[in-house]
Amino acid sequence: SGVLVSLSGVRSADSVGIGEFADLPLLGQWCATVGLDLIQLLPVNDTGWQSSPYSALSAFALHPLHLRISDLPDLALLTTDTRTLIDTRLDDLRTRYAEADRLDYGGVLDQKTSILRDIFAEIGEADRTASELSVFFSDNPWVLAYAVFKTLKEHYQGRSWKEWSGHRDPAPELFAELHADPRFRDTIHFHTWVQMRLEEQSSAAGAALSNQKIMLKGDIPILINEDSADIWARRELFTLRFRAGAPPDDASPTGQNWDLPIYDWDAMRRDSFQWWKDRLVQAEKFYAAYRIDHVLGFFRVWASPAEDNTGSRGHFAPSCSVTRDQLHTAGFDDGRIRWLCEPHLPGEQIRAALGDQAGGICDGALTRIGDQDLFLFAPTIRGERDIADLECSPAAKDWLAGQFRDRALLRLANDRFTFDWNFTVCSRFGMLAHDEQERFRHLADETRRDSEELWESQGQEVLSVMRGSSSMLACAEDLGAIPACVPGVLSSLRIMGLRIPRWARFWDQVGQPYIPPVEYPFMSVCAPSVHDTSTVRGWWQEESDLRPFWKSLGLPGSVPARYTADTARQVIESLLFTNSGLCVFQLQDLLALVDGLTPADPTSERINVPGTVGPQNWSYRYTISVEALAENRELAAVLAPMVATRRRQSIATSR
Repeated sequence: SGVLVSLSGVRSADSVGIGEFADLPLLGQWCATVGLDLIQLLPVNDTGWQSSPYSALSAFALHPLHLRISDLPDLALLTTDTRTLIDTRLDDLRTRYAEADRLDYGGVLDQKTSILRDIFAEIGEADRTASELSVFFSDNPWVLAYAVFKTLKEHYQGRSWKEWSGHRDPAPELFAELHADPRFRDTIHFHTWVQMRLEEQSSAAGAALSNQKIMLKGDIPILINEDSADIWARRELFTLRFRAGAPPDDASPTGQNWDLPIYDWDAMRRDSFQWWKDRLVQAEKFYAAYRIDHVLGFFRVWASPAEDNTGSRGHFAPSCSVTRDQLHTAGFDDGRIRWLCEPHLPGEQIRAALGDQAGGICDGALTRIGDQDLFLFAPTIRGERDIADLECSPAAKDWLAGQFRDRALLRLANDRFTFDWNFTVCSRFGMLAHDEQERFRHLADETRRDSEELWESQGQEVLSVMRGSSSMLACAEDLGAIPACVPGVLSSLRIMGLRIPRWARFWDQVGQPYIPPVEYPFMSVCAPSVHDTSTVRGWWQEESDLRPFWKSLGLPGSVPARYTADTARQVIESLLFTNSGLCVFQLQDLLALVDGLTPADPTSERINVPGTVGPQNWSYRYTISVEALAENRELAAVLAPMVATRRRQSIATSR
């Protein structure tokens, strides 16, 4: 049994505005007291000025925010005056942020970075520092490209590498050249020094937890920010013309576009997936287990054109596609193919929708077909982003974007085609004769079946490499539209799946009843809530009918209207009887076991709301410090017996 925490939200007497790696051993002491044996973290990679931990600018580097400055051995090398000044600044920051409800991400990052620079300015040339850096460079080949990237990003005033006036396309020798350049050397050494100290502190925290018999579980995001050291330096491993996301569904009618490039798996295959192997070797320095973020993306990822801002025109990559000849054989000539691929807009419809703006838009964004009152989108309109840049009203842009997405076929490279996710609602598909529609559906179904075999092969290959690259326990986030091959592949590789009780249902049964947690497979992680959902207490407010869920837990009587501490005790105790090998609760859900440890409004406890942008996301801080948590006897008295019962149950089952 374990606890999921956002390290950014942890507060302690010694931390400075944000949780630090050095806080983990004290959190581990509390876990040991109540019988929990796992701490799961959200990603802790460097994200620069992006507050989302899933927007990393390095797959390897840790976030400088989580460094405990007061524990640095380098402080002993400072002059007395500098040391006094540093201590005063740290004390001031602790006082400023001690009672802050939300994380001031930018403010804390700016202040901690400034202090670290001042320390390094005084000790950077010391023989001891130079010797340590030399060893760290040698042991961590990734760090030079990262440090050079960070240095150049400062040099170009924080702009994306795509906007740099130079150094956009680094040759292999560039890193050593800039490292030797006096203009850049000190800054490169600074960023390397920070990573060296982060690795020391993170490793020490992991070792301390291991000594406490606590397993530390990390989170490995599948994707990397385009403006990252990895994509800048190793562009050949990525496909920048596509962005990952999710297909359309009821909640997101135009799909999701996460604006993160996808991998070029063929390129990775050519060097035996060494980048992924190196990434897991690095993670194993700190973790005993890891969460594979969006594991479905290792089988196939929803790939949308980089020119779009939604996932509507996406397709699964890799996947099988059809050729023009196959479409011809199925009875679709070139005219029909164009009809299904490209939106055709009648002039009457344009004028009715756009009114006075129609003439200007037709001249700039559309192209007339011959002398017909029928229009196509102009070649300059490559995607939704181009429509967003047009000089017309928001309503006109929305209408044009909707028309632009109205397709049944999507053209890929090399004159190959795939089927739009919602091709049946394409206006021109509805104009086809019935027998044409049936032939089109048959071809789409056939292509989908062939793709399943491709996805199974792809997932088996990549995940086998990952499993063989480390001894960490692998746990997959396997939510979403799951291909039929996924459960079998995960099972064969002994990778644990994920069960979120509110979404774990018998979807093919009448009424779609909840799956009782006691029926979850052993090779799974039961997580009542995660960072992208409301807490259980929050869900209690949102859900209109909780009776089926209450019944699935095996609880008697009627459902409590309010999620009180007593309700939390019944729910959590029942969930701990899950058959899942791991049961991991968000810390917020455990705090709800005792009155007074949670805020009045449960929505304020939510870490992130997907699809939204705002200060409420990724700024959550826990309402209690790790010191106060360790001293809270009431919470320990409630939780410890529940966890002990689960442990006894597990021991009895294993005999």
